[in-house]
Amino acid sequence: MKNSPSLKHLNLLKDARKQVIKLVADVNYTVFHLGDGKSAVMSYSLKNYQNYLNYPFVRVNKSCIVNLRFLENLCTENKRIQLKDGSVIQISRRRFDEVCRKISNI
Repeated sequence: MKNSPSLKHLNLLKDARKQVIKLVADVNYTVFHLGDGKSAVMSYSLKNYQNYLNYPFVRVNKSCIVNLRFLENLCTENKRIQLKDGSVIQISRRRFDEVCRKISNI
């Protein structure tokens, strides 16, 4: 990352595999949705996190990265995934094959 991240930011990234359900883009910010229902806004773009976070995180569309550990259901007909928090996210057609490969590794 370009600038040195804050302590809050480092703690969130350290435990991301256990805590973070999904990351959602909001212009040039990223909203972290956590397992306890809270959310945190960070001042980096989603692309920075895509390069930083690896498996079980996968980018499913232009504006969302999900943690596959919180995956509830995959609908291949509609190309959507449902997470354990109840959210349903559309998978882009270009990323669908990659998402399916990573899901099969669970």
